[in-house]
Formats: sequence, structure tokens, C-alpha cells
Amino acid sequence: MDSPNTNNITQRIERELGLPSLAEKLSEEVSASDFTSLLTGVFAARAERIAPSEMLRLYAQNPYAKPASCSASQYRWLEADMLCEAEDYGIPGVLLSPAALFGCCSAFGAVSQNKILSANRNLEILSDATNMLALHIAAGLKDGALSHAGSPIHLCTTHRHIRYQAAFDSWMLPHFGIFTIVSAGKSRSSYGFEIDALLFHLRFYCGYWLRKHGSALSLTLNRRSGYKDGDGFFHRAAEALRENLHDIEIVIDEREDHTTYYKGLQATMHAQINGRSFEIGDVGFTDWTQKLLNNPRERLLTSAITLDRQML
Repeated sequence: MDSPNTNNITQRIERELGLPSLAEKLSEEVSASDFTSLLTGVFAARAERIAPSEMLRLYAQNPYAKPASCSASQYRWLEADMLCEAEDYGIPGVLLSPAALFGCCSAFGAVSQNKILSANRNLEILSDATNMLALHIAAGLKDGALSHAGSPIHLCTTHRHIRYQAAFDSWMLPHFGIFTIVSAGKSRSSYGFEIDALLFHLRFYCGYWLRKHGSALSLTLNRRSGYKDGDGFFHRAAEALRENLHDIEIVIDEREDHTTYYKGLQATMHAQINGRSFEIGDVGFTDWTQKLLNNPRERLLTSAITLDRQML
């Protein structure tokens, strides 16, 4: 959904050009291939007018194009360390493209397109590695390259994300790195896949954090809408976490949030960093593979944890 500010800017441009409903006509009446050709020509014409001296000025003003402040070697080591530990845990790594299909976030209702750096040729800069892993899994299940008939599919990756936002601080960065795990399987009785996958993810993160950082994570289990038996599912998951994660502090929040991202529940991970408590990642179920494969029995658990904040 467009923000009010975006709509106002669009309407102003249409008035100034004397082309009413321009945006609507471009989005609805022009084919994808023609729109790509149009944008290619516009981008080429605008790029030709940018002098090197102007490029330097633009670079100074744009935080999204600047490097991260952390050490490149330490960051790459951390990526490799988490990927190697995950592979030892039984989670193969995937090296994703820096590009994603245009609309891959907004199509699932996960992230507004206004926050995404849209590109040409029906692409955008990847801003959520979890839904691209979901797309990779769904394509593999459809063509037979992957199967979860015997056991769930677990995949992981690292990626540097960029999303537009109004302001930055020491926590909200122009671009940020994540390590993520995605698990896919079929529904089983008594929420068997959900419970097993949830414990699988959380045991990895809690074990990794304790080994690498010497402290325990804590969890907040948040209720989300999207499951038919929301009470039964949430309470069954909360019971499983209490029974299996004995050394982890777990806070249960039963207030239901009708988010469009996670379904049923979201487990938020907290850690002590330099004497302060921060949210460093989360785990939750989505309906993306259900939608992609048109199969209500498909289940998908996604999780992600920060890389940048581990280097403070």
C-alpha cells in the first residue's frame, strides 16, 4: 500500500506534467516488458547527465551507498563462522543472489514496497532473504529438486539487507547483515512440524550465542493471528519451550497481534550486549509456501539474527 506522502508526490508530479493518472496508467495499462524498456531509457538518459563531480556530491548525501562501519574481515569471519556452525548442525547454506524478483516482499504482505529499493528488469534489491529462500524451496518442491517427504528441509544463508527508513541511529542502520534459517515441511498431528522446527531453530541460536558470546539468550513468545486453533497452538508451543529450554528465560505474551508477517506466534530473541538488553533476532511461522504451492498443508518457519550487533 502506498503511503500518503507517496500518493501526494505522485499527484503533484502528474499535475506539474499535465498528465493526470500517469502512475495508474503506467502500472495498469503498460505491459511489463514495455515498462522495463521505458525505465531503461529513462535511467540511461538520467545517468548520462551525471558528471563525476556530481557523483561525489550524491555519494556524500546518500547513507545507503556508504560502507558499513564494522571491520570487513571480522564481518566475513562471523558470516563464515555461523554458516559453518549451521552446516555442522545439519543446515546446508545457500548463497543467494543480491537481486530478488520485483514484489517478492510485498506480494506476501511482508514488507511495504515503499521500503524496498526497486530496480529495473522486474527485479529489486533483495531486502528479505527469508522469502527468497521460501521461493527457492517452493520451486524445488515443485520441480522435484527438493523433498520434505521424509524429513523437513532446513536451509540457511547470510545476507546484507537494505530498506528505506525515515531515520538512523546506532541500532537502525542504512543496511544490515543477518544470518537466517528457513525450515519447510508438511503439517503433522499435534503441531508436530511446528514444535520440532521451533525447537530446532531456538536450540541452534541459544547454543551458538552461549558458545560464542558466553551468555544466554532470553525469549519472548508473542501470540500472532493466523492459526485456526490459535489458543491450542500457542499454548502447545509455550509448553514445549518451557519443557525443552530449561536454562532460557521465557516471557509469554498472549496478546494477539494481527500482523501480516508471522502466523500463530513469534519468538523474539534478546541478548545482553555491552550491558544493555537488545532484540537480536526472531523466529516465526509464515504462510508463504502455502501460497506459492497452493497447498494448505505446507508449513514454513523462518528465523533471523543480527550480524552487525554481534561485533559491538
